[in-house]
Amino acid sequence: MEQNYSQPGGGYTKINNNVLEELYKSPFNGTQIRAILVISRMTWGFHKDSRSFSYGWLAKAANLDKRNLRRAISLLVQANVIIKDKTGRWNKFAINQAHTSWELWKTHGNKRAKSSLHKGQGNP
Repeated sequence: MEQNYSQPGGGYTKINNNVLEELYKSPFNGTQIRAILVISRMTWGFHKDSRSFSYGWLAKAANLDKRNLRRAISLLVQANVIIKDKTGRWNKFAINQAHTSWELWKTHGNKRAKSSLHKGQGNP
């Protein structure tokens, strides 16, 4: 029997429309978008702003290699998309809902260049 997820109580994650629009308009690669989606699901999906995770757990949940996930999260933290707080054994992660503070694009004169989201690309 097929489940109908459009019905209330079927489970869903509320995502702010402005944040969602920024996500699909932004230059994220597949690993980065998976990291964002897993963190979103495990925070906003449980009505929390942030949550502690190990990199191993996140990698398993997103079906990613742990090293690639760490690299993606590091770039997303630098771009101010993900907020990371290392206070205990695990890192506490949150999606920065102030999407206007995301540093995805840097302006150089009249040209727009990609920031460090894609290592080795873009203009200095």
